Amino acid sequence: MKTMRYVMGLAVTGAMALAGCGTANTHDTAIRDAVANRVFIDQAPGDGDATLQIVRDNGLFGGGCSSQIRIDDKFAAQLEIGEQASFHLPSGPHVVSLENSGACRKPGDHARVDTTLAAGDSITVQVNAHGSSLSLAKRG
Repeated sequence: MKTMRYVMGLAVTGAMALAGCGTANTHDTAIRDAVANRVFIDQAPGDGDATLQIVRDNGLFGGGCSSQIRIDDKFAAQLEIGEQASFHLPSGPHVVSLENSGACRKPGDHARVDTTLAAGDSITVQVNAHGSSLSLAKRG
């Protein structure tokens, strides 16, 4: 009888412990804005500017890697998985480049996208979850 109570007690305790695991977690699926102290180019939109949005994908891997984003050779942002940052840029040619830091850093491991923006353009550049590739995802 004592063994039966012990087993029942363990079963109830286990069920109660697992009940908290049923909540929804959007941290691994939602894209959120990068925190302000990791976005280094801050400007108000001007007449004739275009909008450049950089989004780093979510994923299971790449959590120990930071993506260092440069726009026209200026350090613009450091993105973690599931983060995004937007920039207002004047029309004309621009270079967006990526370099990893943290656990994924490999010397010479860079990616870049060259783009020409027109006034009022809105483009999205995507970084994969690992922080190893950069691609033009959307132009609108």
